[in-house]
Amino acid sequence: MHPTVQQLALQLRGLRKDRAISQRELAERIGLTQTQVSRFEGGRADLRLSSLVEISRGLGVEVMLVPRRRVPAVKALGLSRSDPRSPARTPDIG
Repeated sequence: MHPTVQQLALQLRGLRKDRAISQRELAERIGLTQTQVSRFEGGRADLRLSSLVEISRGLGVEVMLVPRRRVPAVKALGLSRSDPRSPARTPDIG
């Protein structure tokens, strides 16, 4: 599996755990099985774009395309590590 995909899987798992949501609860929210969520988080299955969007929304975040040159500006938006909305709480994929 591509390293960026593995990092994304770790980020999704970190977001879910930070929000104290079980894999089963997330799966129910988004219409997947707990096994599918587990496989995505463990990097044992590739996410379809539609699944990535649904998992992200189930976790209260959105998938956005950011021009590579703008990534530093997005990272500098200033969300603190104590803020549960902060992407900085999980491994950096940039």
